[in-house]
Amino acid sequence: MFLCLAEYDQAKECFQKALVIRNEIGDRQGEAIDYGKLGSVCLSLAKYDQAKENLLKALAIRKEIGDRQAEAVDYGNLGTVFRCLGEYDKAKEYLQKALAISKEIEFREGEAAAYVNFGTVFISLAEYGKAEEYLQKALVISKETGDKKVEACCYASLGTIFETYGEYYKAKQYYEKSLVLSKEISHRQGEAASYGNLGAIFLTVGEHFKAEEYFKRALVISEISGDKEGEATQYARLGNEFGSRAW
Repeated sequence: MFLCLAEYDQAKECFQKALVIRNEIGDRQGEAIDYGKLGSVCLSLAKYDQAKENLLKALAIRKEIGDRQAEAVDYGNLGTVFRCLGEYDKAKEYLQKALAISKEIEFREGEAAAYVNFGTVFISLAEYGKAEEYLQKALVISKETGDKKVEACCYASLGTIFETYGEYYKAKQYYEKSLVLSKEISHRQGEAASYGNLGAIFLTVGEHFKAEEYFKRALVISEISGDKEGEATQYARLGNEFGSRAW
C-alpha cells in the first residue's frame, strides 16, 4: 500500500515512540526492527542523513543478534541511501555486501533487490550495459518468487535504458508492463511513474495529445497520494508538452 507523505510522517512518529519503549525494556530485536523501518520511512521522505543514521543503528544490532536476512536488507537500503546522495562507490560497496549475504543464506528476494539497486546505480553512472545485465538477473528472480513490485521496478528501469538508447517502441513496451503490474498490486507511486514515463515517450515521438493524457493521469495520482515531487515533475512535463505545441 502506498502511503501519502502525511502518513509517512505519522509512521515516523510511531516508530520513534516505539523505540523509546524498546530501549526501556531491552528488546534488541524490536529495536533493530524499528530502526530499520524508521530508516526506510526517512528514505521515502528523502531525509537521507536521517535514513543513514537509523539504518546504521539497525545494522549494528542485526550483526549483534545474528539476523543475517535483516542485515542484508539494511545493507541494501543503505546502498539506496548512498545512491541518492550520489556516493556511487559507497552504494556499490553496501549493495555488494547485501548481495553476498543474500546469496549465502539463499535469500532470493534480497538477491533480486540488490540486483535492482545495482541496475539503478549503473543507470545513474550511464553504464547501461551493466545496468541491463543486473536488471535482467533481478527480473528472472522476481518472476520465480512472484515479487510483482520488484518485477514492475525492473520493467520501469529497463524502459529507461531503452529510452536512453532511442529505442522508444521497446521502452514503451517495458513501461506498459510496469504499469500493468503496478495497477495489479495497487502500487500508486509506480503507477504514476509509469504514466509519466509513457507520456514522455509519446511526447518524444510527437504524439502530443496522448502525452498530455498520460501526464494528467500521473498528476492526478501524485496529487491524491501527496507526492509533491511527483506532482512537480508532471507539471513540468505538461509545461514542456504545451510549450512544444506553441513552438
